[in-house]
Amino acid sequence: MALTAPDSALAQLAADSPLRRHRAAAQAAIAACCRGDLADLDEQLRGIPFRSPYRDLRFILKALLLIGNDAAQAAGLIARVTVDGPFEKLAAVVRAGVLPGKGWLLALLDLDEEGRYLLLEIKGCPENRRPLLLEVAALARNGVPPTPTGVVDLLLRRSRGLPATAARLCRRLLPYAEKRLAEYRNAFGPLGEAESERILALAAQCRGAINHSESHWLHAVRLFSTEEAPLQAALILRHLFDLIVGDKDASDYDDECTSWLERSLELDPDDRATHLKLIRLHRQGRNMKAARASVETALARFANDPAVLLEAVETALAGNAFKKAVTLAKRLLDLDPINSKVRALIGRAHLSHARKQIRLHRPEAAGKELDLADVWLATANERSVSKLLRGLSADDARATVLLREAVGELGGRLLAAWHVLLESIRVGSQPAGELRRAALDLSGMPMPREVLTVMHAINALGDNESKALRTVLDTLRALLKRAAAGEFSESERISICETLLRREERALLQAYADAGLRRWPERPLFVYLATFAKHGQGAFFAMSERERQALEGALKKALEDGDQRTVLRIRDLMGPPGYFSGEDSDDFDDDDDFGDLVDDLPANPREVFNLLMSMGGPNEVIRMAREILPDSKFRPLEHAAGGNRKKLAEMLIELLAESLANLDLPSFTASPSGGLPEPKPRPRSTAPKQRVQDDRQKGLFDD
Repeated sequence: MALTAPDSALAQLAADSPLRRHRAAAQAAIAACCRGDLADLDEQLRGIPFRSPYRDLRFILKALLLIGNDAAQAAGLIARVTVDGPFEKLAAVVRAGVLPGKGWLLALLDLDEEGRYLLLEIKGCPENRRPLLLEVAALARNGVPPTPTGVVDLLLRRSRGLPATAARLCRRLLPYAEKRLAEYRNAFGPLGEAESERILALAAQCRGAINHSESHWLHAVRLFSTEEAPLQAALILRHLFDLIVGDKDASDYDDECTSWLERSLELDPDDRATHLKLIRLHRQGRNMKAARASVETALARFANDPAVLLEAVETALAGNAFKKAVTLAKRLLDLDPINSKVRALIGRAHLSHARKQIRLHRPEAAGKELDLADVWLATANERSVSKLLRGLSADDARATVLLREAVGELGGRLLAAWHVLLESIRVGSQPAGELRRAALDLSGMPMPREVLTVMHAINALGDNESKALRTVLDTLRALLKRAAAGEFSESERISICETLLRREERALLQAYADAGLRRWPERPLFVYLATFAKHGQGAFFAMSERERQALEGALKKALEDGDQRTVLRIRDLMGPPGYFSGEDSDDFDDDDDFGDLVDDLPANPREVFNLLMSMGGPNEVIRMAREILPDSKFRPLEHAAGGNRKKLAEMLIELLAESLANLDLPSFTASPSGGLPEPKPRPRSTAPKQRVQDDRQKGLFDD
């Protein structure tokens, strides 16, 4: 009070009272602090002794001037001030101001109005934004992050006087609050049509409406292209491809999806990653003509890029252009001399060309290719395969010796037999005859490591060698069945079973799955694998009651374990197969015939949903579930599915089957589509599937 009281009020104090003697120096120090004059402040503070009642001002005033430039020093000074001292209100402002990060916002609310004003002044906050900052501080005090809609509402409410960055932040949040679009336009002005489409596309994507999102994205692409914003349009097309396709196999989507990437490269031809992705997609889809065209386009722009050259080598090998593959690989090796993958590719290219020469009955040319391959092959196994090919290139005594030497080097009867059979098919020889010439004894029990190596080799085979694989396995099936009793770890046995499942080798799968089930009876996956191996997709009709109960137990255990993949597999196996999967939709134009079929629907809700899935596809199930389920149950599954419509439909079926046990079926079967809106699946391309190309290539790959 002495510091702010009028002079007349201090007359009652003794003349030598410290309150009177040091008052002038304290007031001068405050004035210097208000002016931001640090030198004058230091001068005035010297007039306040350490034992003065104004001594706390020495630290508080100096800390006030240091907050903006040296917060650490200011914190050290304010720490020397007594808590609840005579200048506590001013000290509290400094204590809040030196808090790290955004901590001062939380402390702001603990100050009185004058303290808040001073702290905001120190922090340089414009006066017209202070109400907004106080609301932000209140949100931060709650300890729960505000919803995007809440932040948008706050920005719209305080939009007057906010900078352009506030409008930009609001636009970024609008996909989570699309109902605020009209209010945004009133507060910050109109949105461009392309920007509106972008926001609507993201909003649809957030709520899992992928079809709507796709439509808005494609419209935005057209608008951005018109507005001469090619990079934005290209980025949208790439995002759309990732959204719809993701990591699916090349055979799981249509040509329209690939055209998005092609169009993006027309708009932004310098994006190397998209060039590489497009090459791989065409190659994996066995569209070699398109793959070669993509390689030529990429090389025209990235002539000496190692990644592009590597894809060119892979594409040449996939198209049987072995000479071109070697040429490109050597060109790549000039750029990257220590690239072991490229050196191995050169060796394999020579091996592939040698096989071609043997198939054409050119043993001398094949020998030259194998000589070149040996220079590049790095592993003993590959060199043994080279020797095996020399043995297969002729049938004289010397070739037979080489063949048997290779068999001895390949590490076990099973593994050696695999290589002899596969390579003999590749070069056009008779597998059984070459096996006899190799003098291989296929009795006994193979080692587990041999089985695992063969499975790895099976996984490495392309789909174009499926026929060769079946021929090889016909010979090795008995040997592999005996090996099923071997000592494998759980993960090894699962890996073997998954390989056999992918290749539809049910007889072998049953041997390994049954052995796994005996060893790990509590593992739901082995229950599924053993049942599928025995009955295939028709398990719903063929399995016994005991097998059904085992599957139900496995399903319950998988649910408890959170093994969603196994849950979906078991659900699929326990439900009836799609009755209409191979029929044309026009076959059901007759309402009466369809009505008779609906009358025969099963009473089990899960079977009903599976039938709906087979009739209308995933979209049918999703639309139905959207009408039944509240947002609190539907939205989490949407996000978990990550845009995969089939996966979302399967997850919804699982949920509905559990929660709708007493479902009123007539309400779903009142119309041909089961009481649901007619499905509108995304139109698929009607372009004919590309034929697999032969090795008579043109342009870049012309040998």
